[in-house]
Amino acid sequence: MAADLAVLNRPLEEALPHDGRLLGALGRLKIRRVMDLLNHFPRSYNQRAGIAELEAGMHASICGEVVTAANKATKNRRMKITEVIVSDGTGSITAVFFNQPWLTGKLQPGLRVRMSGPVDYAYHQWTMRPSSFELNAAPEEAGLEAEYPLTEGLDNRDLAHTVAGVLSHAAAVPDPLPAELAAQLRLMPIEQAYRHAHQPQDRRMLDAALLALKYREFFMMQVGLRLRRRSEAADTDMVLKVTGELQARVLKYFPFAFTGAQRRVCGEIEQDLQRPGRMHRLLQGDVGSGKTAVALYTALLFLDNGYQCAVLAPTEVLARQHFNNFRAYLRGSKVRVELLTGGLRKNSRDALCADLADGRIHIVVGTHALLEDYVKFKRLGLCVFDEQHKFGVNQRATLRAKGNRPHLLAMSATPIPRTLSMTLYGAMDVSLLDELPPGRTPVITEWVHRAAERRAYEKIRAELKDGGRAYFVYPLVEASEALELKSATEYAETLKNEHFPECRVGVVHGQMDAEEKDRVMERFRKGALDILAATVVVEVGVDVPEANVMVIENAERFGLAQLHQLRGRVGRGKRQSYLYLFGEPRTDEAIRRLRVICETTDGFKIAEEDLRMRGFGDFAGTRQSGLPRLHAGDFERDLDILARARRDAARWAEKVDEALLRECLALHYGRAYRLLDV
Repeated sequence: MAADLAVLNRPLEEALPHDGRLLGALGRLKIRRVMDLLNHFPRSYNQRAGIAELEAGMHASICGEVVTAANKATKNRRMKITEVIVSDGTGSITAVFFNQPWLTGKLQPGLRVRMSGPVDYAYHQWTMRPSSFELNAAPEEAGLEAEYPLTEGLDNRDLAHTVAGVLSHAAAVPDPLPAELAAQLRLMPIEQAYRHAHQPQDRRMLDAALLALKYREFFMMQVGLRLRRRSEAADTDMVLKVTGELQARVLKYFPFAFTGAQRRVCGEIEQDLQRPGRMHRLLQGDVGSGKTAVALYTALLFLDNGYQCAVLAPTEVLARQHFNNFRAYLRGSKVRVELLTGGLRKNSRDALCADLADGRIHIVVGTHALLEDYVKFKRLGLCVFDEQHKFGVNQRATLRAKGNRPHLLAMSATPIPRTLSMTLYGAMDVSLLDELPPGRTPVITEWVHRAAERRAYEKIRAELKDGGRAYFVYPLVEASEALELKSATEYAETLKNEHFPECRVGVVHGQMDAEEKDRVMERFRKGALDILAATVVVEVGVDVPEANVMVIENAERFGLAQLHQLRGRVGRGKRQSYLYLFGEPRTDEAIRRLRVICETTDGFKIAEEDLRMRGFGDFAGTRQSGLPRLHAGDFERDLDILARARRDAARWAEKVDEALLRECLALHYGRAYRLLDV
């Protein structure tokens, strides 16, 4: 095995004929070993076909002779179109190139050319937008042509030839699956899967190869997560004692009764803390469901057992909100809570850090400043990450490294679709707060066209006269010539002078210093301001129960999850609350977003729709810096395969050769896989 792995880990400068240009281009793609090259799979596959055999929507590779090549004028001066007509004897096709007018000099009539790309049929003619082309090309046999992700200085033909030169080494790639499971699933053997993924003969064999590779990749990750958790299972040095007397004492700090959902989740957390190992729990809850109270309850259990707690928040506004809430709940107690942000003066920061290192501070709430080297703990037992998807895994790992593998509680008010959370988070336990506190009424949401804004202003004026308060949220801090969007500073003046001259208007945005921002927020909170004009700095962490109106300007520019998050800033008191979405969307997707947010207040329905509309992307931080990059699989397209691999990992983890699996993970992902559980 060691010899085989040595071949796969061999640097390319040793494995390939020395070619500085080629090695430099491969290095830019982070391809440095033989294994990296084997795992650099094609991004698409073109069907080699004659023009008479084409079908609309097909990704095709055709070989023919240039008939004409000409540049076409367009209304847009910056856009130049080159049209090249190619014939192969069975028909003709027009290849369309953008902003490459020099091609008319290369693609001379009579020259043979091979072109690859998606084809379409309209107005009785075939068209292609080539992703690649090759001059003086000879016809090839029918079949599939692999098209790879490329970089400057590297063409598809060179890369395909280079991959072919190392394909024989695929025989050395170890199979992480138990032989019995591989046989049961009838998966293609791993060596064949690599060969057919890079050099497919037909679509059937390609599909079988990709399934085999994707399943093995997901299975490796899921079992790897379980093995990491299993390695902690016998660790009893941070098992907590949670008695009925302690539970009752902790609950007395809260001036309200916990909801049934909060009690259920607290019970799940208590079970985690009373057994060997470490808690890795994701707490999901819609805006206003009481996640902060659950986090403080958990922290107090640790304090009674002699541990400290760190709460990491993505913004200073949110960190300060948690700090103020914790201090209010714990007023009169001996529990010491402190706030650490980047804006703290050095003398104050040094004194705080000294007390933290000595154990005199029990709970510290902070922003990224908590990750600095000068922050040390005496006995860190719990790390709480609020809006956890806004932190990279390296940042989460940095905070946990300040203790002896402390317990982890991640919180998210951005609901993650159930299918995604069950598969993506692997061995991470998921708790759900699916019940709002008593007295909360759903926010009435209305999409307001520009022509109807005056009527909306009258409704808002009536609410303000009746004692309500309003947020006006804008996408920019100051006016921009590039984007014709309303800005907070400009429209605070408009609100004050034109729409609501009788009201007191303040403005807050992310470019203000902390003290000024806090001063304005406090005036709004105490009722000294009726209207707060703000950027999305109010998205999280602002809790003003009297605020019952929110207006979002240029609402079409906001994402679905962000609109839902902003809506959570109102509806926190007993008054009926309203969200008015001002804007004129110009795309079907923007219209759909506004319709969805008006039709439902269910965060999970919104999350599912958001995932469908914008794809996986950075959903829930899954592509944050440090996570292993998938080679064959795709979290967005392959959720069904991932779900099956997760189920099988739970059943087969005990039969996996643990040493072999660790070698496989290290071979494919290096050290990055160790960050999966944070």
